[in-house]
Amino acid sequence: MNLFSEIEKTIERGFRKWTDRMLGPADSDEFLLVHRAILEAIEAKVQTVARGERVFPYSHVTVTLVSPDPDRRALYQTAFGEAGRLEADLREAFEAVKCEVPRGFHLDVKTAETGEKKFEIEYALEPVKAPEAAPEAPKGAGRLTVVKGKTAQPEYALEKARTNIGRIAELTDAEQRVVRRNDVVFEEGDEANATVSRRHAHIRLEAGEYRICDDASEYGTRVFRDGRAIDVPAGNRRGEKLRPGDEIYLGRACLRFDR
Repeated sequence: MNLFSEIEKTIERGFRKWTDRMLGPADSDEFLLVHRAILEAIEAKVQTVARGERVFPYSHVTVTLVSPDPDRRALYQTAFGEAGRLEADLREAFEAVKCEVPRGFHLDVKTAETGEKKFEIEYALEPVKAPEAAPEAPKGAGRLTVVKGKTAQPEYALEKARTNIGRIAELTDAEQRVVRRNDVVFEEGDEANATVSRRHAHIRLEAGEYRICDDASEYGTRVFRDGRAIDVPAGNRRGEKLRPGDEIYLGRACLRFDR
């Protein structure tokens, strides 16, 4: 029995339209198959009770997508977790088949480097408590290591109060006056570099803490930490506080922060 068969067609059209635009047809096909398999696995948990009513007995679902590739994990998080996309699709499917879900139902999307399957699903009656934050590492000078993309050097020390990141060394105005100098430059000519804006982001050092801020870039900035992607709001001066081991994605280019 496939309860979601009809509504899946509508949901998949929307999902494919998004993935085609953001990821390209090749990745879109793979992601669509994973999306369908997840919905089918969750559908199997639907129960039929008295008078043929359908219920989903779990209030919290955690979907963990597995890949050893950090770029693929980031794409998984974007495709399935961003803006609650997978949860919204699941709620639409439940509503279409008149399946009741517990009040406060929530779905989390996580990623992992290793696992026996392409994805794993955990079901719970109550939301899983977030793990306690790990103690912060001793303070030290920050540094950036280039993980994906091409720059003049493989590593940069964060010694300035502000470190600018972009795709061109110097930006000028209409009168050829320099208005910004980038310290970390992803020069043109590389596929990943092409997704870095000319004035993409900056890292600010304040009171011993480093924060990444997006400078209204075209492809956005996100921090990948503990198996999840954190979007850095465009134009928000506060940005996102960096922790050792964070992977910073500037479009598809990537830097690792350590200190």
